[in-house]
Amino acid sequence: MFAKKCGAKARTNDHKPCRQPAMANGRCRLHGGKSIGPKTEEGRKRMIQANIKHGFYSAESIAERKHVRAIIKAAMGNV
Repeated sequence: MFAKKCGAKARTNDHKPCRQPAMANGRCRLHGGKSIGPKTEEGRKRMIQANIKHGFYSAESIAERKHVRAIIKAAMGNV
């Protein structure tokens, strides 16, 4: 009969809900209905890499900084 509506609140149009027909996830194609994310393992890895900006807080970077601090501390103790 009637298709379920998207309902996403628009910033324009006085914050009225979107009237586009909703997709399976409840939103229209304009508000994320087509976005299903990566499905393959390769796609997931690519998304993780794309979201890393600098890696300063990554586990590897933190471990490396701890190691360097330990070396410096040991060297300062031997002086």
